[in-house]
Amino acid sequence: MNKFEEFSRQNKIATKKMIRDFKKSLKDSIFDETLTLYIFRPISFIFLRMLYKTKITPNQISFMSIIAGMIGGAFFIAGTHFWFIMGGVMFAIATILDCLDGMIARLKNMGTYIGRIIDGVSDYITSIFIHVGFAMGIDNGQFDFPLNPWVLMILASIFNIMHSILVDYYKNEFMYYALGKGVNAGEEKERFKQELKNLKSKKTKLLDKIVIAIYIGYTYLQTSQKDVQKKQYDKDKYYHSNKTLIHLWFLIGPNMHIVVLMVAAFLYMPMIYFYYTIIFGNLLMLVLWIIQIRINKKIRGNSGA
Repeated sequence: MNKFEEFSRQNKIATKKMIRDFKKSLKDSIFDETLTLYIFRPISFIFLRMLYKTKITPNQISFMSIIAGMIGGAFFIAGTHFWFIMGGVMFAIATILDCLDGMIARLKNMGTYIGRIIDGVSDYITSIFIHVGFAMGIDNGQFDFPLNPWVLMILASIFNIMHSILVDYYKNEFMYYALGKGVNAGEEKERFKQELKNLKSKKTKLLDKIVIAIYIGYTYLQTSQKDVQKKQYDKDKYYHSNKTLIHLWFLIGPNMHIVVLMVAAFLYMPMIYFYYTIIFGNLLMLVLWIIQIRINKKIRGNSGA
């Protein structure tokens, strides 16, 4: 075997390992929004390869994501086109880091209950700074809006949260009922309640107890008592009936909101974000919610549940 053949063989082995590691670092592909899977995850994987052998932890990366989001929000405040672009860039970095923490946790098998919550909390903290900074920047910039920008931002933030809760709920339901992975929303809540019960017997980890208690309160926004009781669905019917619908839900998912806000910032046209979140997002949410309820009801009926 000559040097070229040996180099080619080693290159193929390294490529296969890289692809294998990338897949291992992901959730199930259906668990990711399309934009996340094909844009943010591959970029995050580049940084993962750089940081894999270091001692940096997923939680530390989550805090770095928060810092990047805070800086992005501060950049927006200036209100000029240049600083809107810089704010959008920092928001992109925060999003990439947000993907990276979970990828490292999965690849290194470092996932914890607290880590999952911190990952989620970092999204909310980043979102608050970005949206407040965005609104202040609009207020300081030269824009002609039909409504006060703070009114528009408050409405957009409320609807953003509503969209995210619904998308997260139906995404987890799809994973559980169609793919047989993870747990449904009700069982997830019960698991965290059990974890909190286990922690109460310990005098330490007060912060962990507080964080999990808050998260359990959040899950009540997503679930009802009916969710705790296992629903009955035919796995194949659920998959085929919902595989297209789950991707439509992603059109109002958290990362779609992020990308639209970035585009609005780069183009210096903030109304793009408000039109998307307040008008398009809510119309689509209502349509998808009605379709989802009818489909699930039909599946249960056909299953004889």
